[in-house]
Amino acid sequence: MSNLSDYVRVFALSFFIYRLVKSYVDSRTSPLRKIPTVGYSQAILNEGYVKYNGRAFKIPLVTGWQVVVSGPKLIEDIKNAPDDVLSLRPAADEAVQVHHQVGDYSHEPDFYRINAIRSKVTRDIVPRFDDMHDEIQISFAEEIPIKGDEWVSVRFIEAARRIISRTSNRIFVGLPTCQDPAYRDLNIEFAVDIMVCASVLLIFPNFMRPFVSKMISNVPKQLRLGAELLRPVFEERLAKEAEYGKDWPGKPNDLISWLIDATPTSKRTVEELSLQIIIINFGSIHTTSMAFTVVMYYLACHPELHDPLREEINSILEEEGRTKTAMAKMHKLDSVLKESQRLMGNSVAAMNRLCLKDFTFSDGTVVPAGTFVSAASNATHNDENIYPDAHKFNGFRFAEMKSEKGEEMGQNMVKPNNEYMIFGNGKHAW
Repeated sequence: MSNLSDYVRVFALSFFIYRLVKSYVDSRTSPLRKIPTVGYSQAILNEGYVKYNGRAFKIPLVTGWQVVVSGPKLIEDIKNAPDDVLSLRPAADEAVQVHHQVGDYSHEPDFYRINAIRSKVTRDIVPRFDDMHDEIQISFAEEIPIKGDEWVSVRFIEAARRIISRTSNRIFVGLPTCQDPAYRDLNIEFAVDIMVCASVLLIFPNFMRPFVSKMISNVPKQLRLGAELLRPVFEERLAKEAEYGKDWPGKPNDLISWLIDATPTSKRTVEELSLQIIIINFGSIHTTSMAFTVVMYYLACHPELHDPLREEINSILEEEGRTKTAMAKMHKLDSVLKESQRLMGNSVAAMNRLCLKDFTFSDGTVVPAGTFVSAASNATHNDENIYPDAHKFNGFRFAEMKSEKGEEMGQNMVKPNNEYMIFGNGKHAW
């Protein structure tokens, strides 16, 4: 063999085969042997859903087995399981190999950045509607430079990422940082790089991952760049608080302020705070950009939706203005967004958890510790028994459900349930 990379490739292949064999052997000697097996692809996941609907089945992963469930009873079991039994964070950390790329960070149940997002963004976003509207107008004009009735060619997913990054960060970090191309590109590239590297690391055994990560991951360099770009903002805010107190005059109402307020004094370093900002961007920019892109494609294919949507939006804005109440009244717009995600959401599975202890589902299925568990979201969203003409895009499907069944049915896009799991379900829905 000519070089080190050849040895690495051979080792990776050998380890991959070893893991497959080990998974097979384990499945013959553990409670998993009683759970039926299907292969790994979206089509086969859907096949497993149809064949074992309301039950559990398992699929092979490089790192072991993943148990997939369907039906309201088993989904409720995942939803109601305590965090010390079925845990979201270790599952997410494993998926992106966070320890080998980002390093150690807090795993406290009330992790302060989560508190900052839940308590402040949700409550304080309404006063920022005008800022978001302003950034949307500016970024659209720059990313999609329409001139009169002329057609404009746009690589939409790329434009969407830049628009979403700028608009989100208008609230996260404010002007002028949100419009800084270096900061914008960092947040976009970070998510791509961390997922690509994670895919490679999962091929290797745990003891090799720190070494492989150092060879291939760009994440440490990106985190240093993030701290460099955000340092002036954080240092200014911390200095103002030290001089004038927590509620200093002119204190911006943005995520930086919320994070500083929610962060323990011992962790108020530029590096730690900027890490939280970048992780929050990682969790928001790409999922939102994909959703934005998908709905734009559906709107392009269904021009008959345009006039009814314009009429709804314009009439409600004229009556309510840019308010939370106005957003809640836009049932047709919400329905188009929700329907596009039902058909083309980000993942074939949702509610991903890692079993920290042996877990028994309500139907008696036993899943041993160390196993990943999830719900078959894509198959559920395409179930004809739940959604008539499930494979057909019906933009106003959920608006029609509201008119028939009433608001109390919770058909809004942001209200997950056992039949709609784009954002997961339960207390960890995002």
